[in-house]
Amino acid sequence: MEKNPKTIGPKEGFGAGVVALGVLLILMPSIAQQIADLDFVESEAFAILTGSVLVLAIFTIIAGIAIFFTKFEES
Repeated sequence: MEKNPKTIGPKEGFGAGVVALGVLLILMPSIAQQIADLDFVESEAFAILTGSVLVLAIFTIIAGIAIFFTKFEES
């Protein structure tokens, strides 16, 4: 029996991307507060968090569009 080497394909890449987005969502409120607490930052944590959520939403939309156009091979 021959062993076929395992490679990472687009399906695994998308899975890792979704996990990374989840980790970012978990950490965002804490990081936004830490940024707002810096002496040289004159913004509130809410504004920082709002901007972060908007950027993350754009990344999620782009990832969704990429999934629509990706053709996965059945293995």
